[in-house]
Amino acid sequence: MPVSFRSVRRTQLVADLRAPPSRMDVLIAVYREIHPPLVTLLCISGTIGHILSIATLSSMLNPTNLLLISMSGSQLVLCVNYLYTILFKFGTDTLCLASLWGWGWTASFLVSVNLSVMVHMTGVFHVVALSIVRYFSLKRISEVSSTLPWFTYQKSTVSLVIIYVSMLIVCGPIYFHSEIREVPFHETCASKFPDLNGTVAYELSVRNHALQQINFWLFGSICKLIPCLVLFIMTFFILDRLKRIRHINERFGSHERDRRYDRTTKMILIIMLVFIMVELPQGIMAVLQSVTQLSGMQELGDLFEMLTLLTSCIIFALLCSMNSSLRNELYRLFCRRFQRWTDNRRHRKTKGTCVELAYLVNGNEKKAIRMSPSTSVGC
Repeated sequence: MPVSFRSVRRTQLVADLRAPPSRMDVLIAVYREIHPPLVTLLCISGTIGHILSIATLSSMLNPTNLLLISMSGSQLVLCVNYLYTILFKFGTDTLCLASLWGWGWTASFLVSVNLSVMVHMTGVFHVVALSIVRYFSLKRISEVSSTLPWFTYQKSTVSLVIIYVSMLIVCGPIYFHSEIREVPFHETCASKFPDLNGTVAYELSVRNHALQQINFWLFGSICKLIPCLVLFIMTFFILDRLKRIRHINERFGSHERDRRYDRTTKMILIIMLVFIMVELPQGIMAVLQSVTQLSGMQELGDLFEMLTLLTSCIIFALLCSMNSSLRNELYRLFCRRFQRWTDNRRHRKTKGTCVELAYLVNGNEKKAIRMSPSTSVGC
């Protein structure tokens, strides 16, 4: 028998009505109210940020930036998809728009649910690939007296193919996890608006409980815990290689190269640690959910959803805050778009203002502001 996603939640609500609310219940109720606007704000911020990131990195194209563009693209789809989910739930459960209860809209919501898992896993796999690429880049620098990049466009393309094919294979069982079924009325809205009682609606339900447990285990172990373990190990490997490079640079006095690789490596390490802190608890909870029934999963799911979107916004902030080349190109991008709308006299004035703005924010020398658009992030 198919089981509604709302059945567990309904049982919890009945139990809550029988007991006086505790402080935790109050906090949960407060967060439940602020969760939709908070997630909406994060979705909009992440969408704008990753659009700017993709536009900027596209003008600085190289094999490593191609990997970063793909990662930003997956995060962009994640933010847009979450925004659609929030708006859909608001329309169906809060506004009680019966037109959204049809089979077509419910099918679009099912696609959105599956897509959110897929793009989320794609982002995790991108970070794992980025850590591996960074390690071998540092290994080449520490062992070979050459600054020529080893990560070519061919290797970048192969990495992206492996990432997306792995995602499609690993997420395979998730496609069969849910199904659309017809119900005599919309449970949430029928209690709010008695006139809607008897209006046929469609909703998602679990297709098979055994498959649900398998998906929880698969999602928690292969898609969460194992990538976190790889990132944790790669963190120590990268730090060890970075230590060797610093020792070599101290011997040969190559401090400029040391600063450049140290800055980029710090950015990648922070992204790795952020993903570990966000993904590891989710993986543990998913694995536990596969072997036992846990309470409060709805609230934890909302919290993890918010943290996932926050991570997506942090990625863009890290890319901009820890790489002057990316910031300079971002300022140039704004300047070029703005200067098209001005006359020649205003054009010259605005150009100077934009260069000064980048000059003040970055605190770099003039030669850093006038770097060519092909300057890479450096990997």
